[in-house]
Amino acid sequence: SLPITRQLAADYKRLLDKGILGKHAFLEREQRRMDQERELAIQQAHVVELQAAKLEAERRRQGVIAQTRRTMLDLQHESEQRSAALQQELAKAEQRDRLTRLTAPVDGTVQQLAIHTPGGVVTEAQPLMVIVPKDQPVEVEAMLENKDIGFVRAGQEVEVKVETFTFTKYGVVHGTVLNISNDAIEDEKLGLVYSTRIQLKENSIQVGESRIELSPGMAVRAEVKTDKRKVIDYFLSPLREYQNESLNER
Repeated sequence: SLPITRQLAADYKRLLDKGILGKHAFLEREQRRMDQERELAIQQAHVVELQAAKLEAERRRQGVIAQTRRTMLDLQHESEQRSAALQQELAKAEQRDRLTRLTAPVDGTVQQLAIHTPGGVVTEAQPLMVIVPKDQPVEVEAMLENKDIGFVRAGQEVEVKVETFTFTKYGVVHGTVLNISNDAIEDEKLGLVYSTRIQLKENSIQVGESRIELSPGMAVRAEVKTDKRKVIDYFLSPLREYQNESLNER
């Protein structure tokens, strides 16, 4: 090692000064020391270079990490902006879709459709269709003449004769008076009449071997059974479903 070589060189120098060692042997030892000193200097310089290279590599690594982090943050920010924009577009599209849809408050069958052509123009609050609710009791809206108003009250039994099916052959449909309007309205033929709602106990009538569903629009005659009086005939009125709903364009 270099310390030992240095110590030997110093010892050889003292021996040379005392005349014990020849000059040639001393020079060989000195040359060996100088070679080792030079090799050490080279190795130390190489270590310094390696340390500098290591520091540069670390600096570059940190730079790459910082740049990558900035790039990722930029991409994340851009993605968040695009996501927010797409969410807004989606909300607008859903709103437009909702505005183009008419949703009935109940399940049922469409009747009395006002618009039949695609692209048809409607005005504000214009009725577009009537929905007949599904699985709801069928009702009769009849007109009670003013002369009979004192004999009819809610809860009385009613026999409803469907004009389509002769009652002498197919029988009648039984029902109950639900309510009578408080105010009379003027009818061109009957004079003052009261609107009366009758709920049917059956939604169909037996015709031969089949039961035919009663549907809105059928003409009927309703006869209310008073205490001991003869039944009172109602004016022919169309059947209607309970809680008919009209859909309007807003």
